[in-house]
Amino acid sequence: MKHLIILGDGMADEPLEDFGGKTPLQMAQKPNIDWLAKNGQTGRLATDPETMHPGSEIANMAVLGYDVEKV
Repeated sequence: MKHLIILGDGMADEPLEDFGGKTPLQMAQKPNIDWLAKNGQTGRLATDPETMHPGSEIANMAVLGYDVEKV
């Protein structure tokens, strides 16, 4: 079985007054991402151990299966 993981690293942002309280991602035209979200399986996963600083370098390694506390 094959899997495709699309990791939206860096997609989180704060709502902006200039966008009427929406985030840049909410304002963007993104038909392919919208299609994948509608037709694929989506979910959330906590990847950063509570003992470590949350960040891309930790989370991305965890998603790939590394034991980040050992590596």
